[in-house]
Amino acid sequence: MKNTTRAAIAATLVGLALPVHAEEVLDTRPYLSPMFAYTYEDADRDSEPGLGFALSGGKALNKYWNVELGAFWQQYEAQNGAAGDDWTDFGAKIDGLFFYSRNPAFSPYFGIGAGVQRTELKGVGGAVDTEPMVDAGLGFFKYFTVGKQDLALRADLRYRWVGLDKIEGAAAANGGLDDLAEPVLKLGLVVPLGKRSTAGAAGAAGAATPTGPAKLLDSDGDGIADANDRCPGSAKGTMVDAYGCTKEQLAAGSERQFDDVLFDFDKAELTPAGIAILDNAASVVNSGEYKSLLINVSGHTDWIGSEGYNQALSERRANTVKTYLQKQGVDGSRIRTFAFGETTPVTDNESAEGRAKNRRAEVRTTAGE
Repeated sequence: MKNTTRAAIAATLVGLALPVHAEEVLDTRPYLSPMFAYTYEDADRDSEPGLGFALSGGKALNKYWNVELGAFWQQYEAQNGAAGDDWTDFGAKIDGLFFYSRNPAFSPYFGIGAGVQRTELKGVGGAVDTEPMVDAGLGFFKYFTVGKQDLALRADLRYRWVGLDKIEGAAAANGGLDDLAEPVLKLGLVVPLGKRSTAGAAGAAGAATPTGPAKLLDSDGDGIADANDRCPGSAKGTMVDAYGCTKEQLAAGSERQFDDVLFDFDKAELTPAGIAILDNAASVVNSGEYKSLLINVSGHTDWIGSEGYNQALSERRANTVKTYLQKQGVDGSRIRTFAFGETTPVTDNESAEGRAKNRRAEVRTTAGE
């Protein structure tokens, strides 16, 4: 039965490890986290499951990592009355939490901890041992508000290992104990301390957030940053103006740039506003002097999520725009797609408004090569 229980817990850990990509805001306030703890006891304890409490204090270091310091206490009653063993565990540890997402509605994380645990065997022949312990597992925060107080529900499932110097006494029937290996499920709250920062996603010291001008990318090597380049794809080393266009491109009217097509968070589907922009663009590029020009479509994202995820998302957005233009009669051979992920923001990512502007696809015309 216990092996089945632990197998189910292991499967839960694997399932929770899947990445989540969702709207997120970094809360840099320190917090307290009181939790109830339930331990699926090691069979060698010869006891009932452990019940206890844990209290941690922590803080976000950046958009991925939290650090916590905590203490815990658990008690195990004898499984079969006097035939079993009574135990008490308590200790302290430090934890690192790696967050897959900072979405307030569901913030999943991987946690790893290390510390020290004091294990006491009660009753006749009791023993005491204090040894290092480590644990690893998964959990999540789910934020809500009560009045003006921010709170979060928290669940944390770890597998804990503790080395022991042979505890004898009542455990001697099991040959003594060299170690304990036990799943520990904790449920409780997260209580942020202080007022929420109006800076939103502005990170704490050491956070991996931009504190100065956004990093500039020049994909075609013409000396003009992509964010300002109206003619992406210019040959490297050619003479271009302040907008990255050659005289030939200007003469052909290739500097035309349409309004950015904006996307909802973590989406690659067109909105009604985006469709209206592309309907106009298709009408223009299929007529007059633009009919012989190429169309460059570049996809972009905000900074939320991993770089790899955002790169793929920006590619999907660019392809969505290309597909729609083709449906409107634009020859697909004229359309080139580029994917820049989160590398070329048009404004900062530290506010919801800024992130909304960065979730975009740009449509520009350029002379054929």
